Amino acid sequence: MIEFGVASTCVNQPDSLRYSVEWAIEHGFQGVEFNAPEMYLAEQSLVDLKWAFDMSVDHNLRYTHHFPPGALPGSHVAVARERDLEEFSKEIYVAGELGVELIVVHPGRLHVPGVNQGEESEDERQVGISYFVDWAKDAAEEAESAGVTIGFENMHYNPGWVIRSHQELVDAVDEIDHPSVGITLDVGHAWGSGGIDAGIEIFGDRIRHVQIHDARGPEGAGNVRDQHLEIGTGLVKWDSVGELVGDREFLVVIETSGHDDDREDMAVRSRDLLLNQWGS
Repeated sequence: MIEFGVASTCVNQPDSLRYSVEWAIEHGFQGVEFNAPEMYLAEQSLVDLKWAFDMSVDHNLRYTHHFPPGALPGSHVAVARERDLEEFSKEIYVAGELGVELIVVHPGRLHVPGVNQGEESEDERQVGISYFVDWAKDAAEEAESAGVTIGFENMHYNPGWVIRSHQELVDAVDEIDHPSVGITLDVGHAWGSGGIDAGIEIFGDRIRHVQIHDARGPEGAGNVRDQHLEIGTGLVKWDSVGELVGDREFLVVIETSGHDDDREDMAVRSRDLLLNQWGS
């Protein structure tokens, strides 16, 4: 059976751990991804964390988490990388205690002091990739100790980003070479950069987690940014994704827009449409 989680940004109180969990249970989701940009698990109260853990046990609820997207693991500034690794260490420890299965991490944007975003040279980008890989190796050890998997997410393969293709993400994950590291397939991002079917094929068994939202624009062109459309309102064809998730025990996370007034209904409609299409 395909199990669906809901991203906390899909609900009306995205920064509230309690609201997200209660809403997911009420609406029949099997999991929650704590992904509000400023939601740090390490800053939650012990009372709320204990409550969330109890809810996961009582309702067989699965948790994933999203490390804050502003992290810069490929930064050319050592202090920035060290800061983000320290924050990651705090988050992954609490995530492990909470029973989180997987933490999503962006390879991130390039960060070269004195260079405008998107104007970095290829040599500077390659250095950024090497910094990212080294950072990820350290993070992987922390994740293994916590019993949590890292899913590095495919992002936008545009100038200014560390990773610029599906193959580069695969190469980085293979170089990290750690059992606690895999790939989070973001279907909407793949539509905009690299292609969905190509991502499924190239990423292969490295895929540990799937995020879904619809998108418009030319598939794979590299210029389709975050749209997070309701499933069924864009151009994504969901057959290959259904085959992927039907064969594995992924938590499929609905990550539709949190900017619409009916964001909660969008998440429910999106799940129900896919349940009907995939026959699960």
